Amino acid sequence: MNKHFRPGLLLAAVLLVAGTAWAATEPTPLSAKKPITHDVYAGWRSVQGTALTADGRFAAYALVGQESDGEVVVRQLSDGREWRSTRGSSGASAPPAFGEAPARANLPLLAFSADGRYLAFTIHPSRAEQDKAKKEKKRGDDAPRPSLGIMDVATGKVEVIERVKRFAWPEEGGAYLAVQLEAPVAKKDGAAAAAAAKSDFDFSYGADDQAAPGAAAAGAARKKDAGTELLLIDVAAAKRTSYKDVADFAWPRSGSLLAYTVSVKDAAPAAGARAASAASGASAPAEAAKAAEALREGVYVVNPAEPVANALITGAGSYKQLQFDRAGTQLAFISNRDALAEQAAAKKAAKKDDKTPEVPAAYQVFFWRAKDAAAQVLVNASTTGMPAGWGPSEHASLSFSKDGQRLFLGTAELPKAEPKDAPEPMKVDLWHYKDPELQSVQKVRAERDKNRNYRAVVHLGAATPKFVQLGGVELPNVMVNDNGRWALGTSELQYRMLQSWDALYFDAYAIDLQTGDKRQFATKLRNQPRLSPGGDYALSFSPAQKTWFAYRMADGKQLNLTGKIKSRFENIERDVVEPADAYGFAGWTENDATVVLYDQFDLWEVTLASQAARNITNGFGRKHQLQLRYVPLETEDLESRRLPTDGLMLSAAHEVNRSTGFYKLPAAGGEPAKLIHSDKLMSGLIKAKKADAVLFTQQSFVEFPDLWSAKLDLASPVKISNANPQQSQYIWGTQELIEFTAADGKKLRALVAKPENFDPKKKYPMMVYIYEKMTDNLNRYVPPAPAQNINVSRYVSNGYIVLRPDIVYTIGYPGRSAANSVLPAVKHMVKAGYVDEKRVGIQGHSWGAYQISYLITRSNAFAAAEAGASMANMVSGYGGIRWGAGVSRAFQYEQQQSRIGGAPWNATDKYIENSPIFKIDKVQTPFLTIHNDDDDAVPWYQAIEFFTALRRLGKEAYWFNYNGEKHGLRERDNMKHFTVHMGEFFDHYLKGAPRPEWMDKPVPYLERGKRDVMPLFKPAAR
Repeated sequence: MNKHFRPGLLLAAVLLVAGTAWAATEPTPLSAKKPITHDVYAGWRSVQGTALTADGRFAAYALVGQESDGEVVVRQLSDGREWRSTRGSSGASAPPAFGEAPARANLPLLAFSADGRYLAFTIHPSRAEQDKAKKEKKRGDDAPRPSLGIMDVATGKVEVIERVKRFAWPEEGGAYLAVQLEAPVAKKDGAAAAAAAKSDFDFSYGADDQAAPGAAAAGAARKKDAGTELLLIDVAAAKRTSYKDVADFAWPRSGSLLAYTVSVKDAAPAAGARAASAASGASAPAEAAKAAEALREGVYVVNPAEPVANALITGAGSYKQLQFDRAGTQLAFISNRDALAEQAAAKKAAKKDDKTPEVPAAYQVFFWRAKDAAAQVLVNASTTGMPAGWGPSEHASLSFSKDGQRLFLGTAELPKAEPKDAPEPMKVDLWHYKDPELQSVQKVRAERDKNRNYRAVVHLGAATPKFVQLGGVELPNVMVNDNGRWALGTSELQYRMLQSWDALYFDAYAIDLQTGDKRQFATKLRNQPRLSPGGDYALSFSPAQKTWFAYRMADGKQLNLTGKIKSRFENIERDVVEPADAYGFAGWTENDATVVLYDQFDLWEVTLASQAARNITNGFGRKHQLQLRYVPLETEDLESRRLPTDGLMLSAAHEVNRSTGFYKLPAAGGEPAKLIHSDKLMSGLIKAKKADAVLFTQQSFVEFPDLWSAKLDLASPVKISNANPQQSQYIWGTQELIEFTAADGKKLRALVAKPENFDPKKKYPMMVYIYEKMTDNLNRYVPPAPAQNINVSRYVSNGYIVLRPDIVYTIGYPGRSAANSVLPAVKHMVKAGYVDEKRVGIQGHSWGAYQISYLITRSNAFAAAEAGASMANMVSGYGGIRWGAGVSRAFQYEQQQSRIGGAPWNATDKYIENSPIFKIDKVQTPFLTIHNDDDDAVPWYQAIEFFTALRRLGKEAYWFNYNGEKHGLRERDNMKHFTVHMGEFFDHYLKGAPRPEWMDKPVPYLERGKRDVMPLFKPAAR
């Protein structure tokens, strides 16, 4: 019986009739609503992991609480019935900030089986379990670990498997599921075994079928991670087969086979296949046992219908990069088995005092075709065409072309031995003026550079496979797709130094896949070109010429695609020094005949043979101020997929009012047909693989982005989730778009959020939040959550007006540009009559913070200001390092966001004018900042300069430095801590709340961090 299976958690998911849980709820009277407080954050949920069955019958999603237990929901779309099952809490994390990607999980949230009958989903430990473990300081294996739930969507029955490391269904393979478990913890009692004995599932073990063939080579495995138990589950038949010591596994699309690797801890050093039988002396039994264990290492395949493991290769070594081809009839992987065996034999024959350094074992690519008895070496260091002294790289993934005729791999110089008596290197960096990359960049990229490898291909169609090296040290980047003729190579090597103050450029090459011959066709491109699906062309946009070009791979001929079109293809809103990049492109049609490009609003189709162009949306976008963009409904292999021939699904966003929708463009082009359009933000459209069922979200400032289902025509969408019904209990707000006149006379726009119970006769305190353009967020929902920035929903709920103005820039004068935009917006609001001009605060982070620091040296319009991770001195900032990437900050000033357009020695006046530090004596605004000592974007010495100058001048200033945090807070407890303190700061100056103790009484270093604000965030008992 399997000790990880938990029959005690054989669950019946809760069945709900969808809609009844929220449709019948009476609206809460405004008088009964409460302001948002910190204790509501934990239970605010997001919708994640949305999925549809291939037939479109069922949808599934996870409701994920910020610090509360979540649920997985499965809904039958035809009648609205739902199954809900608990999935614990995925950790203390707030929703990602706008513009930031969510943290990547180790386990997928959920996935349907290919036949749509079952759902596998991650179950995290409950919030109570996590809190208990944290209190008891449990770490590693002692901490609670995720489990796996497997739901029968017809009955809602859920089976649970504990301590799951990874799971996967085959993409098209019915109801077989592979589940890799965590290493078992030390057994404390027999409870788990007793529980497993009650299971109604059949278990069998496949380990005995992993016996190594007698002729297999064994070798001395280098230290590596041991494998863990793998379960192969036939969910429909309720059968499980277990395989031990599995390090990795892979399915082909069809699910006809399962491949896995075995890694055994402390595999015994041995000199060859006969080592086990040759062992002698008192330690012979133990040595023989270790050698036998080592022989189990290898690669195995299993037919799920008859789950007996068949060895393709065995012997001590590392086995990596398992990869099936699309048909599931070919398998490739890499291993160092043979090199380890040779080393073991040499070591056995060597004298005891032999000081010959040991060379790291070289890897080979192994290849297996279905019905072959064993895997064979396909590529190694001696393969014809391999550069001298090179071999396959263990760090490069393998991939087959869609037709299975080509296998792509990475190669690199063979590792060299370190002399055993070599002296310890000095810990010193030499910064050299000829370094193509700064030492700081090299340090950040050291691991990547150490593992650097170069693309190669093996042509498998011939009787004898043909190896061709494509990339190399001088041509490090090679892009391939499913075309069999050309690869696209690029090199940035000669331009790497320019990246410090300008940009990274690329030379481009056409590479013949059959011969490896290379021909340069473009020099100093500002962006990486893209290879067309058929391989006929490389596509590139020139920002300097504001033009799209195509390069014919066969002869390198350059084709001007947009030079004669009377429309602009560069992003006209990009107001920085460097030339603007393109709006992008939708894709290619069959045979690379045409490419579809975006201007600001519409789609243009350009014929490659003639460069003839037509606006396939007939100017509909520009006429209606709608930015139209292609939405792919089939997302697999996008780089190789042609545009559909039956018309395009388009998203639409209004340039001004930010309303959005979806439209259908006819196959022949013409005016797009409106499917749905609303004063909301619609996004996330996904389609069932084999049906016309779709899901999407829609949101507004007051409406959470719940899921909606519909047919492909989007005619009658149905809301299928209600993540946060508790919102109705709280005072929310409204948000509107206003227009104001900047100081230079330009008309600009801003967002204004007001409390739900807004009274125009009252005078309100106002918070101003700034960055660059903010009005794109008109219809974006802001969930209550702690963060380093103000939470607009909470501030509005608690009686603030929140203003978020757009800022437009004049090159060379970013500070003055901020004043030109922000201060008139504030005056506009005061003139409206409901904002108290003496109770206006401002807050921003990073670039927004810089502008605030500038503003308070030029204006006393604000009663209080918070500027987090701010730049204070552009002179010293220019010479700083963005430590996260290791790059010089110079390019930001000369080319990008800081918008100076020169260096301190040729634009000195601009650096001084735009540096708040040089006018810091004018500051009269109480100042709060957060700037952390491990900031990886804006060096924290900027905060030191600004704060110490304010302190020297006796100005009121407070600085929070969360040790070890980077540019933005990541630890949720730190978010909570700062949220409270920033709230107290603004509530005092803008609402007249009592001064908190920390603002009057400094906190000594030895007493730091002892204030406990966590009780404020504890959810109220229900």
